[in-house]
Amino acid sequence: MSGRRWIDPHHFADIRKQAGLTRLQAAEALNVTKRTIQNWETGGARIPWMAFRMLRILRGVALPGVAWEGWTIRDHQLFAPNGRSFDAVWLQNNEHVFAQAKLFRQLYAASGKAKTASTVVPFPDRRQKPQEAQRPPQAQPRKAGAA
Repeated sequence: MSGRRWIDPHHFADIRKQAGLTRLQAAEALNVTKRTIQNWETGGARIPWMAFRMLRILRGVALPGVAWEGWTIRDHQLFAPNGRSFDAVWLQNNEHVFAQAKLFRQLYAASGKAKTASTVVPFPDRRQKPQEAQRPPQAQPRKAGAA
C-alpha cells in the first residue's frame, strides 16, 4: 500500500474558492500554470500533496510545521489553538514592548547600577498567615512566684 494521499479535486477547488483565489491567482501562488489548476480541479491530473497543503496555508486552514499545529489564520487574524486571536497591530506592538524591555535591561546593566543577588531584598515568607505577619511579638507570661 502506498503512503500517498489522494486529494479530492472538488475539495481542492472549494479551498481555492474559500481562499478567494481565481484559478490564475492560485496558479501564480503555486508556481504552476492555469491549465494545471484546471486539470487538478477536473480530475484530469493527480493533485500533489504539497500543492494542496500550500493552498490550505493560503486559505488559513493550516500553518506549516509541527510547532504551528492547531494555529490558523482567518480574516487577517492569527488564532491560537485555545481560540485566542491576534491581529498584526497587536503582534507588532507586542514585539516593540519586548524590544524596549531588552533595551532597558541592556542600558541598566551597562550603567553599573544593576543589583547583584546579595543586595536584593528577599521576598517575605508567604507561608505565614497574614495576621501573624502583622501582629507584634507578645511578651512571655510570667511564672507564678517570679519577682
